[in-house]
Amino acid sequence: MSSTSPNLQKAIDLASKAAQEDKAGNYEEALQLYQHAVQYFLHVVKYEAQGDKAKQSIRAKCTEYLDRAEKLKEYLKNKEKKAQKPVKEGQPSPADEKGNDSDGEGESDDPEKKKLQNQLQGCFRFHF
Repeated sequence: MSSTSPNLQKAIDLASKAAQEDKAGNYEEALQLYQHAVQYFLHVVKYEAQGDKAKQSIRAKCTEYLDRAEKLKEYLKNKEKKAQKPVKEGQPSPADEKGNDSDGEGESDDPEKKKLQNQLQGCFRFHF
């Protein structure tokens, strides 16, 4: 018999579905599923996981899924920008008008990302 908790099984199922959607090119759906999977994994680490090896393994997976989710989010954001009105040649794009100091800094404005990062960091601090 399997001793997998319902929450861990849900996290695994969500991660598997996310990977399937990712491979199929359904990146928006995959992004949502990765984020939900990470939330379930974090819950398991915090309240259910027994043993440091299990917790370490789950944390490593969370990091992988968060990295992939960030790549998908960036891809979707860039795709969205390209889908907007094309800029006439010689005119600065809206991104150029803001200046180059915002490169890579805009992601800190994302409350969802901050929340997940804080949860993940909290789990790391709590168990080391």
